[in-house]
Amino acid sequence: MKLSKIERYKQQLLPAEFENSLATLDYKNIDEQTRFYLKNFGIYNIKLRPDIYMLRLRVDGGRISPHHLLNIAQIAKEYNLSIITTARAQIELHNIKPNSVYDIYSKLISLGIDSYQTLTDNFRAIVTDPLDEISPYSKIDIYPIINQIRDIILHKKEWIGVIPRKFNTAIIGVEYPQFNPWGNDLLMALSQKDDRLGFNIYLGGKNSEVAKSANIFIEPNRAVDIFMAIATIYKEYGLRESRSKARLYHLIEAIGMPKIRELISKYYPYPLEEEGKLLMKSSTLSSKEYKNIEIKRGFYGEFGADEIIDIAKNGDIIRLSPEQSIYVIESKSNTKKELQVTACAGARYCPLSLWDIKRDIELLPTQRLKELNISIGFSGCLKGCGRHYHSDIGFIGLRTNLYAPTEKAARVYIGAIQSPTPTPAIMLFYSVPLRSLNDLIDIIIDDFINSDYKRFEEFSYNILRRYDIETLQLRYAISKDKNSNTLKKAFINLNIQTLIENIYTIYNIDTNTPVIEALKIVTHKSWDKI
Repeated sequence: MKLSKIERYKQQLLPAEFENSLATLDYKNIDEQTRFYLKNFGIYNIKLRPDIYMLRLRVDGGRISPHHLLNIAQIAKEYNLSIITTARAQIELHNIKPNSVYDIYSKLISLGIDSYQTLTDNFRAIVTDPLDEISPYSKIDIYPIINQIRDIILHKKEWIGVIPRKFNTAIIGVEYPQFNPWGNDLLMALSQKDDRLGFNIYLGGKNSEVAKSANIFIEPNRAVDIFMAIATIYKEYGLRESRSKARLYHLIEAIGMPKIRELISKYYPYPLEEEGKLLMKSSTLSSKEYKNIEIKRGFYGEFGADEIIDIAKNGDIIRLSPEQSIYVIESKSNTKKELQVTACAGARYCPLSLWDIKRDIELLPTQRLKELNISIGFSGCLKGCGRHYHSDIGFIGLRTNLYAPTEKAARVYIGAIQSPTPTPAIMLFYSVPLRSLNDLIDIIIDDFINSDYKRFEEFSYNILRRYDIETLQLRYAISKDKNSNTLKKAFINLNIQTLIENIYTIYNIDTNTPVIEALKIVTHKSWDKI
């Protein structure tokens, strides 16, 4: 078997054994192999920006003490670092200079703040609902389970950097989580069998896919055992030839879920039970208002050191959330409605991004999106750190010359479903110029309002998913000034023939023209820069 380059590195030196080199490393001059080893300890650098480092801190379950948060902020202030909360409820310190990397790393470690196994081929920090046992919808306290798993895998030589690719885990013990958890490699979702509460097991989620049922139910006291069985399978049987096909999803695709279940039974020390009734519902269904909980979002997940210091000094209980928020429990302020945005770091912090995502979000119709509780996922590149596949509307920042000389554009995704049938968002358009993006979003929002559905997810399930992609594209390629009431009504009523006939008439397209050809005509008439 021909191994990928990273796998060959692992054979030359176990990642755990690289730790001894951290103190003496010349951080101004590192190669690709060293970059891989550093990631296992949360230290990130890319050859496109060799003079800047990032450090990702591990916060399992989103639980961080005010004391630790204060220490992080004080170090960020001392070294003039930027602080970003991530889509896995972690903290990243950005803009670290090479000569400060080890000083910052060692200071944090000495304070009990961990960065181990937060990047590359590791079991990343486990996420759960940020309110967990506090939520009125909570049925199972998850954090004791997370702690047990953490104790088994963290800092352990046999688990540092040895699996084929990253592995994301979510364990949900509430009925209505605060985020969409279906994109994880392993999802343990609140379920019930007979009169017993526990978890159904779902496997193989990633940025572009939702996790699928493994037809397994386990009780909470078996959660650690099932995690370790699945971890062992991935370590022993995971695909290692190609980095692009090494996630658990690809192993499931290669051998099938029945075989995965068979392997689980080999390593799981108890008989497997078939799945129970799923109790976990969509994150958009929760209508409970939480008093004495203040939600801090910073600037779409970007926080100043002084802001974090203020949060740490004024909150007794603090939680990080996968939607990049900081929950301050027992705050005197009540939670207020915020725009639900998951945004990647953007071009200021990541050279792979083509947009300054956090600032460019302000170019969208944010007020309308916030008022209607429509979630946005915004990624700066195809890696998908902004979770664009798992949001109501998703974007990837691009550049295009399709409609004018090279300009900012976005790939547009729409309609992620969490319940009743979990499904990732579909790609609506490959590329839409930035100058036309607001009009497109406004038309989508207008349709949502006219549909009378209360949640965008319901609109997606009952309207958007009823159309084939070409018809959906044709409907949303029309320019805003041609978005007539007749079109709106035909679309909401699922009257495809009337919809298409009216668009053809508006754009003077011959009735014999196939929809795919009509789409080219409409997009260029709507989006070409004259």
